[in-house]
Amino acid sequence: LDKKLKRLNEVWDQAIAFGEVADAHKAGKAEEPKYYPQMEALVPVVKGEAKLLIEVNSASDILSAISWCEDKGVDAIFTGVAEGWRVAEKLAESKIPVVTGPMLQTPRRSSDRYDKAYANAGLMQKAGVKVAIRTDESENVRNLPFNAGFAAAYGMGIEEALKAVTINPAEIFGVSDLLGSLEVGKSATLFVSDGDPFETKTTISHLFIEG
Repeated sequence: LDKKLKRLNEVWDQAIAFGEVADAHKAGKAEEPKYYPQMEALVPVVKGEAKLLIEVNSASDILSAISWCEDKGVDAIFTGVAEGWRVAEKLAESKIPVVTGPMLQTPRRSSDRYDKAYANAGLMQKAGVKVAIRTDESENVRNLPFNAGFAAAYGMGIEEALKAVTINPAEIFGVSDLLGSLEVGKSATLFVSDGDPFETKTTISHLFIEG
């Protein structure tokens, strides 16, 4: 972990230096920096103009990531966060939002209860963490409602699980003025179903995209 943090800090310092050179070039005080797309992508993050997604899962890594973000002043979003329930209060104190999932997996430790993966999102939400739910899949993203359904059934509740796949992610990514809920002035993107959208037997009858 120490080696990873050392490397991360080195990359962070490189991004700061790259941004300074790029700014100097724009001001006509330096030559154009060499093409370095990785650094170009990080510059808005180190300047506080963009969010940084950090994939972190074990409890110890989550705590280390919180400390690193606080030290660097990073506007971060934690993804994965499989053991977030173990350090939920610390996460809540940090005010770092999380995009967790999938719910449909086995516990990370053999000593954990079988349902900890299902309950993780709800335990974090109850501690005060802003939680969004993901499938972490590239093909079967259609399973998102079922991941949310498991979270709802194992402590999160239907209302909070619904928020975790609608308004919460919109707020986390800064687009809640356009998406995430049905309000005047927002994109009218919605569906109509014949039952609970978290149940597999439910059928979608109508879909409206920017209706």
